Amino acid sequence: MARVGEELKKSRLEANMSMKQVAKKLGVSESFVNDVELGRRIVNEDLIKRFSKVFNKKIGSMGLGSLEESAQSESFERTKEIIKKEVYVAPKTPVNELWNQAFGENIKNVPIFGYDMKNPLGHQSHVVEKKKIDGYPMDKVVMLKVENDDLKGYRIRKGDLVSGVEAKEIQGTQMMLLSYKGKNLLRKIRNLNNGNVELLTFNETQRSEIVPLKEVTILLKLYKVEIRL
Repeated sequence: MARVGEELKKSRLEANMSMKQVAKKLGVSESFVNDVELGRRIVNEDLIKRFSKVFNKKIGSMGLGSLEESAQSESFERTKEIIKKEVYVAPKTPVNELWNQAFGENIKNVPIFGYDMKNPLGHQSHVVEKKKIDGYPMDKVVMLKVENDDLKGYRIRKGDLVSGVEAKEIQGTQMMLLSYKGKNLLRKIRNLNNGNVELLTFNETQRSEIVPLKEVTILLKLYKVEIRL
């Protein structure tokens, strides 16, 4: 038992008080008083004054000198153990995963798909703000790797990465991943508002195909392209 704890216990017994009574007067838990008496807790100068008031006596032997001695004798081994735990060890975890662990909900690994949207080809980290990526719900955003030069004239080339979000409707003219005649295609699409849509490609020259809207299934609306140099 540390000197501070011994002095406190002695004063408490001399005052014929229980730990519960002391705790109530100090506004702390009974377990806290017990820990102090056993030397498990180090009390500050303000608390010493409060103890003195409770016991109606000046407890001079519990000044800062005693506290320092108590801290050195009681906490030295514990401090060494804490320091051991804090020693940095170079992690084997991949850097991208470490970033996710560090930033938690602020970073999300967005999957990169081919046009078939089946198995991810990889992932890319994106910043999340208020559960959104680029203003869209974070769970709705995916990325595509462009598979051909069908949209080269629109500055979307094979190998580029495009970001998209789940969509069901066509509003005006948009770049979209769609399913048509059993194939998933990346197209510039325009709603003609007459039951038909215009599918546009632009490799060397721009080409247009008018098809019934009911034969087209919209998968993704594209909103950003990352050009690969």
